Amino acid sequence: MTDKLFVENLYVENLSALWATDPALAEQLDAIDDADHLSAEPAKSGLATLAVTAPDGRRIYLHSRYDPAEEADRLVNKVGRDSHELFVLGMGLGHHVARLREQRREATLWVFEPDLRVIIAALGVIDVSSAILDRKLRIIAKPEKGKLFADWMPQLAAMAVGHQIVEHAPSVQLHADFFAGVRGLVEEFLAFGKTTINTLLVNSRRTCENLAENIPWYVASPGVGRLKNAMAGQPAIIVAAGPSLRKNKHLLPQAAGKAVIISVQTSFQQLLDIGVEPHFVTSLDYHDICTQFFQKVAPTVRTELIAEPKATPKIFELNPGPVSLLGNEFVERLLREMKLDRPRLPAGATVAHLAFYLAEHLGCNPIIFVGQDLGFSEGLAYAPGTSYDDMWRPELGRFNSVEMMQWQRIVRDRAILRRVPDYQGRQTYTEERLFTYLQQFERDFLKSDRRIIDATEGGVAKRGTTPMTLADALSQYCQAPLGTQIPQHEGLDWSRLSAAADSLRTRRDEAVEIEQISAQTLPLLQAIRDALPDQAKINALIARIDPLRSRMGALSLTYEQITQFMQQSELDRYAADRRIAAAGVDGVEKQKRQTDRDIANVEHIITASAAYQALMSGCLETIDAFIARGSLAEGLPQ
Repeated sequence: MTDKLFVENLYVENLSALWATDPALAEQLDAIDDADHLSAEPAKSGLATLAVTAPDGRRIYLHSRYDPAEEADRLVNKVGRDSHELFVLGMGLGHHVARLREQRREATLWVFEPDLRVIIAALGVIDVSSAILDRKLRIIAKPEKGKLFADWMPQLAAMAVGHQIVEHAPSVQLHADFFAGVRGLVEEFLAFGKTTINTLLVNSRRTCENLAENIPWYVASPGVGRLKNAMAGQPAIIVAAGPSLRKNKHLLPQAAGKAVIISVQTSFQQLLDIGVEPHFVTSLDYHDICTQFFQKVAPTVRTELIAEPKATPKIFELNPGPVSLLGNEFVERLLREMKLDRPRLPAGATVAHLAFYLAEHLGCNPIIFVGQDLGFSEGLAYAPGTSYDDMWRPELGRFNSVEMMQWQRIVRDRAILRRVPDYQGRQTYTEERLFTYLQQFERDFLKSDRRIIDATEGGVAKRGTTPMTLADALSQYCQAPLGTQIPQHEGLDWSRLSAAADSLRTRRDEAVEIEQISAQTLPLLQAIRDALPDQAKINALIARIDPLRSRMGALSLTYEQITQFMQQSELDRYAADRRIAAAGVDGVEKQKRQTDRDIANVEHIITASAAYQALMSGCLETIDAFIARGSLAEGLPQ
């Protein structure tokens, strides 16, 4: 911090940094007339303070008139050392921002300030040019949800291990409504981030196991490359299983042959029951419960299953129609010698997201959503008639209806329910998980160049869509027959199973070597910890570790897969790194903490390597079983 009120050269340097990183904000600041700039005044300590006139005419000082530095220290001292992403509500003259930057150089500061004049005044008082250039200080004057969420996505891990909202009280007092909106945006994203991280940690191992087990289908199916822009300009209807589907699903037979119909797995059987055989059905869920959506499908149905290879393996045997699996980096690395380079689509949280990405991949326009409530319309969680009815049937009786079961499903989540506007602007309920799905949809819609119609006739409001009844959507967009045909599926090619098995044996051998290297490294790291602070002895031990590190580097791709197999340890290591940086320790204490971190990581790698080897062995058994089926009379699916 400086003891001068406004330093022109300092302002120019800070503004130059903004021009390099946020030219839109820099341009807004440059456009403010000099006559409208605010004038700081000296506090008794000599540091600058600033008085601003509130809407009600009161003059509010943004900092102490006695000692702004001491006041800033009191605020900063309330910030936890493990908070790595700081959302600062109010910039003022930046005394607290500068102090946070000094004490928490590893943290990212997201500073919200609606008054451009205040930002100008602050940039003439504090030197934050290096923080702006390093993108460790982000100043936001006009929060845009889509842009903010996109900027925050790379910071998910940091937010997961530590974040905090820091309120600059005078600023919040001046702009209460603005900062209430900012807090809401932050809390929305943090809820989304929590769900995303928890899903990753809980499902990472199960996902990898499914990916490995589905390798026979992965190498045999043709993928979705042939579908790229194959239906350009043709309408698509995505049929989800929200409760509002019961209102308008009877109209869907009118769209047969006049729109590309894409069903999520949950609503697949409902469409078949009303005589609509969709062109595609999407699946990505890892759990075996998804088999219920395919168990009653007639063997004559030719709907093409588009699935992520992490989906439960059992659905591929149940689905009677063609199968196409999306590309996946984990599988591509497992089979790297084969150079498959399978086409991919963006990662989606739900089957409805996958259906939307498929419609975009096909080139469809417009894209019409049906049954996509993302909330609890009329006290229901799912459209009546889905496979959930069958699952609940044993519990039904005189005093327990399907509707009651649905309501119980909602009430169980009362702790994470939230009220949001529905498609007509009224209040409705959704829950935390569905709300995060809505966030992803809205980001996708705002980025898309397609016309997106929400013909759900229920559920929550969705930014980036045009609400419309299904009848009107069909009348406007789905009257003429489709102008082109979907390219024919090429069938399944099982001839590459042996090549896949060769790659998996190589991965297993590499995992054995990684386990051996880790086992040799562990006692050396423990010896380093015990030798601190004897640097000569430590150097000798490091010299013994170096060749082991070199051998591990040659196995980096498989090493990365092993860590992906056990995601929790990666988050633990990341959190340990951030804690070490936040502690501000150096010398022997820093070495000790880093060594403890490395020991924990190597212990994990030993365990994970053994589990990875078992995964490869199990996958090889699966491939052997497929090869055996191919040699039998009934053969393999075509």
